[in-house]
Amino acid sequence: MINNNQKKYINLSCGKIAYLEGGKKNNPPVLLVHGIPTSGWLWREVIRYLEVDYNCYAPDLMGLGDTFVDINKNLFNMQAQAEMLVEFMQKQGHKSFHLICHDQGGAAGQIIASQMPDIVKTLVLTDCVCYDNWPVPTISRWQTFVKFPLIPEYIIQTGIVKFLETSTPFSAFRKGVYNPEKLSNETIMEYLRPLHETSMSRKLFLKFLLAGNPRYTLEAISGLKKFTKPTLVIWSGDDYYISPSWGKRLSEDIPGVKIFELIPFSGHFWQEEKSADFSSKIGFFLETHTK
Repeated sequence: MINNNQKKYINLSCGKIAYLEGGKKNNPPVLLVHGIPTSGWLWREVIRYLEVDYNCYAPDLMGLGDTFVDINKNLFNMQAQAEMLVEFMQKQGHKSFHLICHDQGGAAGQIIASQMPDIVKTLVLTDCVCYDNWPVPTISRWQTFVKFPLIPEYIIQTGIVKFLETSTPFSAFRKGVYNPEKLSNETIMEYLRPLHETSMSRKLFLKFLLAGNPRYTLEAISGLKKFTKPTLVIWSGDDYYISPSWGKRLSEDIPGVKIFELIPFSGHFWQEEKSADFSSKIGFFLETHTK
């Protein structure tokens, strides 16, 4: 299994981007984009499945994971994230690539597909924000909460977040899986780790959090309705945060969609409990449309 210690780093115009990579350099490139509050580590098992045939990249978005950028010189909205991702792949030597997006990373993916369709070989959207369905209520409450600067610092430093997420029924992470036993405390703690390392990591996270706005996916709709590249929309049947109905709507609006897949008995963070089921379908889709 890919270890988080295996993260690499690359310097872009915005700062130092952390990422996981798997597969041979001469394989077709695949960009995997995570959302909030995860990191590129979310894709570790998917990379393990795909890296035999593809060169996989899973960067940490600005404000999340181990990526470090200047908080005063960068925007953290999804337009800026999309531009960072394109620069990231160009710096890796790829002018075009397969694109797989999850959660809020789906907003960045939709922007890229809408504004720069020529660089996208295929598009996979899975359990992602779209239209005006975000920030989801949990994130929206956090956006309101963190506007009181001292409170987030207090609850993080005192370990309240760790306790809530690992030891109570109120865990936002465990609501994101169909079977809570599939999400270990160790995995949750890895996603929370950056928040507990430095004050700057927390400030970067809050900047990302407060930048969440549905205007970016709403603006992408017109472009998506013209996107004809092969597209797979694949969704968890039991997503607590983003209903499969949103995936169905995307599949009806994007002309490039070949199929809408629904995987039962899986939650929002399917990468933690159904990685094999999803990866096999995503892998078959990529194989079918890889030239």
